[in-house]
Amino acid sequence: MTLIDIFNDRYEHIGTEDKKEAHRRGSWHRTFSALAVHPRNRLVFLQKKAPVRYSFDRPDYADITVGGHYHAGESIPDGVREVHEEIGLETSYAELHSLGLRQTAITLAPDYIEREFQHWHLLPLQGDLEDIPFADAEVTGLVGIDLDDAIRLAEGTTTTIPARYATRTDLAVSYAEGRLTRDELVPSYLGLDQLYLRLFVADDRFCAGQRRHLFW
Repeated sequence: MTLIDIFNDRYEHIGTEDKKEAHRRGSWHRTFSALAVHPRNRLVFLQKKAPVRYSFDRPDYADITVGGHYHAGESIPDGVREVHEEIGLETSYAELHSLGLRQTAITLAPDYIEREFQHWHLLPLQGDLEDIPFADAEVTGLVGIDLDDAIRLAEGTTTTIPARYATRTDLAVSYAEGRLTRDELVPSYLGLDQLYLRLFVADDRFCAGQRRHLFW
């Protein structure tokens, strides 16, 4: 059982609850998310999750680089542990750049309701895809894409872009060139508040040297 803090819809703390129960009941809780970017090479990295992680059928989308729930009692900076847990990199919260808070609610299945206060960040990386060890069993791969291509894909001016894939099996990690299609992105991140596009545009401003007011 993993306990998480739960809140009312005004982000006021009201107690703790088991994570699975919080999703079943649709309790408001908070999460940590980060999109990794290589500022000099203008690359962004997306994550592929292991199958059968949810109680419902979820396609193998190219998701945001790092994301997870805060444990009960953790502070906002404590969420940086997810970077090490999911992609195997040691970093401090001071190295991240906050993009602010996203409050969102969506029913993904009858027993899986997401009502989240999502704390979003940019995670600058200097290495290439091969330098990311991603050690979490929940992560089966990473996808590296050019930032300008990512923006075009998110805004819908193209439906497929070049991509470099890192895929983990039981034996090793393999690397291959391929293509990423718009259908492989999380649909709710394309619609509603256009989360992918807003994150990629924030990346673009960061790569251009902007360090303040990166909010979407």
